[in-house]
This record gives sequence, C-alpha cells and structure tokens, in this order.
Amino acid sequence: MKFKDIPDSYIKVILDRLFRLKPAFERYERVFDDILNKFLIKENPHELDFSHLSIEEKIEIATEIFNKTADKKCKNDYFINEYIKHEEERLFVENPLSQKYLDSKLNFKGALEIIKDDKDLKPNLKQLVKYNDTRENPITLRYNNSLLFPTEKILLCEGATEEILLGELAKICGYDFKKEGVFVLGAGGKNQVARKYYSMVENFKIPIFILLDSDANETKELILPKLRSFDRIYTIKNGEFEDILPKKLITDALNYKYNSCYRCLEEDFHKDAKTAKELYEIFKQKGFGDFKKADFAKTIKDYIKLFAPKKEELTQEIITIAEKIKTL
Repeated sequence: MKFKDIPDSYIKVILDRLFRLKPAFERYERVFDDILNKFLIKENPHELDFSHLSIEEKIEIATEIFNKTADKKCKNDYFINEYIKHEEERLFVENPLSQKYLDSKLNFKGALEIIKDDKDLKPNLKQLVKYNDTRENPITLRYNNSLLFPTEKILLCEGATEEILLGELAKICGYDFKKEGVFVLGAGGKNQVARKYYSMVENFKIPIFILLDSDANETKELILPKLRSFDRIYTIKNGEFEDILPKKLITDALNYKYNSCYRCLEEDFHKDAKTAKELYEIFKQKGFGDFKKADFAKTIKDYIKLFAPKKEELTQEIITIAEKIKTL
C-alpha cells in the first residue's frame, strides 16, 4: 500500500483534533478518515469510500502513515500514549470503540517533537508538549503554566459573552480557570443548552456547571431530570449575563476602546432595562458601529487584561457565580 508523507504543518492539525475535549471515538474516527483520504495513494483515483475497511484496518493503515512522519523525529516510548489512555478513563465513560482507537501505536512522542517550537499552539497542545518534555506532574504543570489541561470541570453556558468573559471575571475573584482546569463551553444559545448537556452526561465523568439566563426556565426544567448529583445549575436572578456586568466596567471599556468625544456614561443605562438592548442603542447613537455580543465581550476582556479591575468593582452576582464554580 502506497501513501504520501504527512507535512509537518499538518501534524499540528492532526494533534489538535486528536487532543480536543471529546471522547476518543469522536476524535480518532474523524482524524483517521482524514489521514486515509488525504495521504493514502489509491489504486483507483475515483475510489473515495473506505467503508469496506474494518475499524482495525483503518487504524493500522492510518497509524502507519502517521508514524512514517513522526518516526523521522524520534522513536516512540509510549509515555504520552499511556497518559492519554489514563485521561480518557478519568474524563469519559468507557466505550469499546474508544479503547480500540486508544490502543493504536501512534508515535505521539515524535509528533510532539515536530511541533514543539511552534509559537502558536492551542492550550491542549501546549500542555502535551510541556508534559512530553518535562514528565512533570500534569496538575503541577497546569497550575504553574496556566495550561487549562488536564481538565477538572466543565462550565456550560448559553452564549459568546459568557464564554469569553467568565474566565477573566473569575480570575479577578481569585479563581483562575486556566490554572484550575475549568473548560468553558458555549452552547450557542439557551435552546441548545439542554441538548448539549444531555449529550455530555452520556460521555463525561467530570462535573458540569450550567449557567442560565433568568428566562431559561424551560431549559432548566428539561435539564433537571437528567442532572447528576455532582453537577450544578445556576440561574441568573434577573436578565442575562450582560445585565450583571458592572456598568462602570462597561463604560470604561467602551470609552477606552473607541476613544470618542461621544463618551459612554453610566447614566446611559436605565434601571430595569436590558443591557444588551441599551448597548444596541448606545452603539448607534455614539457612532461605535453595530453592537455584536462577541465583539463587545472581547472589548471588555481586553480592558480587564490591561487594567485589572478589583474584586470589589464587580457585582455580587458575578462573585457568587465564581465562588459556586470554584466549589463545584
């Protein structure tokens, strides 16, 4: 069987997909199919379907193709392979198909050597490169280097604002998600949270903290029958996540970002009005452009990183949420 070498640049893509926070059968199946499609030289150029191959045959061929590139750097000692197996057992419900993939003899040591000097690695790969180099305790490595992985708990939230900002706000409260292994996952809207949670409890063993807006009662009712004893739901008391952000933090961040003569004032926000709706009008009136939640959240995040607000400048509800996540 003939195949092409995998370029070093694509080894990074493969490793990123293999080490995401998903069960092994999901990660490996996509990657192995991708390797076969891209790098196996087919006798019939029109043959794109590998359905005639068994799982074992796919694993064997894909592993051979992968290792031809990784072996050029160094031979494997299977240290990382055993660590990945251990993490799978700790994080995920046992799955026979996952076990088949995890028993493959991929040369992770050689592959990580290929990418180790890349300055733009995602947290999952940074953690494995450091672990491959140092063989230090993974939790110590995570804490000392803010690596996020290995993951200890998952924070499931509705949308982009929470996903972007919660880690920064919790850090102000003295709880660093990257040091403590808290993985934040945005569901893409309140209507997706229950579906996402149902899927996660089928696969994950680790605790899940669910954050909902105050209008998500229907979602909460859908989740409660499935809620495990060690998971938690927190519902914002009034409104949505933007409503519990301090107005001073919002105005300071916007004024710093846009540096306009039309300054944003705390008085621009009216009592009991929805913050997101107010922001839509403020952006229009002040000439800040279109209000987009994700861009707005990034503006607040950038401001926090630059000026490091103090804990007492946050709302009590943000402090409460951070404490509840910490104690999960």
